[in-house]
Amino acid sequence: MPEETVVDLVRAVLRDPQVSATSPLAAAGIDSMLATMVAAEVQDRLGATLSPVDVLQARDCRALTAVVASLLPDEPPAPPAPDAPSTPDAAPTGSDAATGDDAHDMAIVGVACALPGATDPEGFWSLLAGGGSGVGPAPAFRWPADGDPDGAPVGGFLAQIDEFDARFFDFFAKQAEVLDPQVRWLLRTAWEALESAGIAPLSTPASTGVFVGASYQHYKDYNIPPELDAAAGLGNHNAFLANRVSYFLDLSGPSMTIDTLCSSSLVALHTAVRSIRSGECDQAIVAGVRLAMSPLHYTAMRNLRALSPTGASRAFDASADGFVPGEGVVTVVVKPLVDAVRDGDRIRGVIRGTAVNHGGRTSGLTVPSSAAQREVIVAALRDAGIGPDGIGVVEAHGTGTSLGDPIEVEGLTRAWREFTSRTQFCAIGSVKSNIGHLEPAAGLAGVV
Repeated sequence: MPEETVVDLVRAVLRDPQVSATSPLAAAGIDSMLATMVAAEVQDRLGATLSPVDVLQARDCRALTAVVASLLPDEPPAPPAPDAPSTPDAAPTGSDAATGDDAHDMAIVGVACALPGATDPEGFWSLLAGGGSGVGPAPAFRWPADGDPDGAPVGGFLAQIDEFDARFFDFFAKQAEVLDPQVRWLLRTAWEALESAGIAPLSTPASTGVFVGASYQHYKDYNIPPELDAAAGLGNHNAFLANRVSYFLDLSGPSMTIDTLCSSSLVALHTAVRSIRSGECDQAIVAGVRLAMSPLHYTAMRNLRALSPTGASRAFDASADGFVPGEGVVTVVVKPLVDAVRDGDRIRGVIRGTAVNHGGRTSGLTVPSSAAQREVIVAALRDAGIGPDGIGVVEAHGTGTSLGDPIEVEGLTRAWREFTSRTQFCAIGSVKSNIGHLEPAAGLAGVV
């Protein structure tokens, strides 16, 4: 049947002459009530019995036309749209179907990031290779100068965090205004990471999982009125960080936001690896995000005496005097190594093993345990099937505090001693010295 008929009908119900055959109906404002009206109009004018659910599930008028045509007895179903080819005979993408080889090791095949002093992976490498720093005073536009009696906080900040191509990601201007910038940057870098992996984002396999490490909701808490509507209230909860990516890309794999504070993005990566290994998904988008949208976090950290009074992060240095907060977003695409080799992907790195645990009870809630760190490092080495002799550098947590850094070195040393008595063969460092401590996104920044 002619799709022009369906387009005209939808335009009339939505009272929007700009709707085209490929306009996303969700972005055009379709809801359950309007979907009921569209279904009734289809029944009256075309004689097809359509449910409101059928309308809500159709991405655009082209897809809705195919559904309506399939319900009309005198017309065959419309062929699939050119930009959405049917692949019923395609081979499964899982590693078992590929070669039958072990799918234990994972490949990072796509990378995207926006970090202090760097808007992409190439800029990040240039910053590190040149020994540069993205740390400095908070941009003036973030919050009023009198918001912090001690002056502008020092940290690693992104510029122009308010930039967002709203219509590209199916948001109207009003929706975008109340949308947490963490969501905006997460959608953007997910798209960029998929392109980096050689995947057309809107053709991403549905069996892709999404795992996001995130902790703070400062935009919702301090920058917009509470619970205005679904977009500003419910729609800005942390659970929706991962869900919005899955929703926009039409993915049906596991989708979850993980909050374990500073380890969030690494726990997200660990969870993604285990999910792929178990067959829950064939590949994964893994991300960490943190944007500073309130000076109150800096005030609280200063009151805890956790921040560096000199405004510099000096990981594993005798002059270390505290951490420097940072912000940014990092997104990677992960799939089984055997699949990446088979598909000819550009392999950025290989994940051989992962492990996760908790420090248990120590002398304080924020005090780490060198014994627990030893245990989790040994577990990761055993999961990888390797010893430390071949490791040339450890990208560590390294916050630059006089308490945490020595404990971390002790944990690493005790873990290494289970495998080797060699010394002085492995370097140690932390990217926090260059970009600050990204908290929930810190671990994945270290991976990249």
